[in-house]
Amino acid sequence: MAPEPATMSDFTIRAAGPQDSSAVEEMLRGAELPLDGLRDQFGDSYALAETDTGLIGVVGIELYGDYGLLRSAVVLPEWRGKGVGEALTRDRIDWSRRRGLHALYLLTTTAAEYFPRFGFMAVDRGLAPNGIRSSREFSEACPSSAAFMMLVLREEAFTSLTEEVAIMLGARDRVPGDIPRSKA
Repeated sequence: MAPEPATMSDFTIRAAGPQDSSAVEEMLRGAELPLDGLRDQFGDSYALAETDTGLIGVVGIELYGDYGLLRSAVVLPEWRGKGVGEALTRDRIDWSRRRGLHALYLLTTTAAEYFPRFGFMAVDRGLAPNGIRSSREFSEACPSSAAFMMLVLREEAFTSLTEEVAIMLGARDRVPGDIPRSKA
């Protein structure tokens, strides 16, 4: 039997603050997710889901120029399947659009089938922008077997990615005019 969906009246979402770092670290440890680099950019780029009894979920965005790395997505087991993860993810995607980011990326070893519903698509790790490559999550914490996914938020990211791919393939003069994009 599927879990009963929660409503936003059952939980609230808010931006994280410095006072939340210990609780978030505890939640990530419990889910066996990496803490590497968490404190480097922890703050309002992270969203928390809470009830009157405490923290039930978190997801964050690390900023690297025009790109973001979605990370640390976790919901307490008893709240999974109730819309908390979806609400958190949509909140951070909207936050990223308001910030003017061109694209979001993520790495996952367990949830590659979850993120396409938001428009993320699997891409080769070799296509990661330099800022994303320099993140501790990309370069140290996640294994090379982790799925690498991308969500285009602005046309500029797609144009830039297309040009980078063409350069990598040695075909800059043959950039296709319309490569299919994932729905955002």
